[in-house]
Amino acid sequence: MKYGIIQPTYALTNNSGVMVQCKMWAEGLRKLGHEVLLINFWDKNKWKSFDAIIVVSFSLGLRILIKDLFKNNANLVMAPIIDPSIPAWRYKFYCKWWGNQKYLGLTSRFHDLWLSKDWFKLWLVRSEEERHYTNYCLERSQKIIKKVPLHFRIPPIEEMPLKENFCFHASRLASTNKNVPRLIEAAKKYGFNLKLAGYLHGVLEKNWLETLIGDAENIEYVGEVSEKELWNLYKHAKVFALPSLQEGVGMVALEAAAYGCEIVLTNYGAPKEYYGGRAILVNPMNVDEIGEAIMTAMNRGYAQPELMYYMNENYSEKACCQLLDKYIQEAISLK
Repeated sequence: MKYGIIQPTYALTNNSGVMVQCKMWAEGLRKLGHEVLLINFWDKNKWKSFDAIIVVSFSLGLRILIKDLFKNNANLVMAPIIDPSIPAWRYKFYCKWWGNQKYLGLTSRFHDLWLSKDWFKLWLVRSEEERHYTNYCLERSQKIIKKVPLHFRIPPIEEMPLKENFCFHASRLASTNKNVPRLIEAAKKYGFNLKLAGYLHGVLEKNWLETLIGDAENIEYVGEVSEKELWNLYKHAKVFALPSLQEGVGMVALEAAAYGCEIVLTNYGAPKEYYGGRAILVNPMNVDEIGEAIMTAMNRGYAQPELMYYMNENYSEKACCQLLDKYIQEAISLK
């Protein structure tokens, strides 16, 4: 099979997570023996040569792109990447009406998705929450919506590593949705050791984090770490905390779980679907819930090493990309 994966302009400029997902799928499908191209629009592409074209995320102008693509290849697949922060009814309004040229004289990427929806043979979602938004907001049949979870990107391990008594968190630390101030407040109040890793943009964000940490000796910023340093932190941390206010999947928590960390996780949104009841869920607005959950996981444990085995079985590259391949081949074989 020959697959093409398109990264729309919106994904390239505003959402590096989308690009990571494209590369993950491309690598996984290649390991299954397929030819996969990450499509560059600067090149001349032979659209008819692809057995299927996967569009990951959506951007303004999608309706024009898809209409032109369909003329050359009808085997189109959409992975919309919907990480909702608003109720489904409001999202549906944005998709169906916000941008309606006839009535509002406006345009939007949401409405472009709506206008393009009938061109796709298959819709790929990463969670049941995303399935609901796709089904309800875009009025797609459940038959053409298939769930393909994201897989972790790190080399799997088979034995539980030796753990140290600290909680780890890695993210774009200053992003509001990551909820780092409440995590730091919980560490100060409950006294557990906390290591933070991630990118900080400029002096202002560095000063912001230093002010939050203050003189707390149990909290350490370890910087923007390399891939191998990140893996090492996963292996040594007893707990990984991701008490986000909004999160699509939370790849770092998946990876940490696969390396034996107990997981303290937001009860908001889709991330909790991935753990089969083996993560401790918290209200991310409640500092005490965050702190008490981390102390429980640190002192008594919760789901390891069973969680590590569960992650390896369900969210390996091979398991998830075999599902991806299966659903696409089934969709394009239908007349």
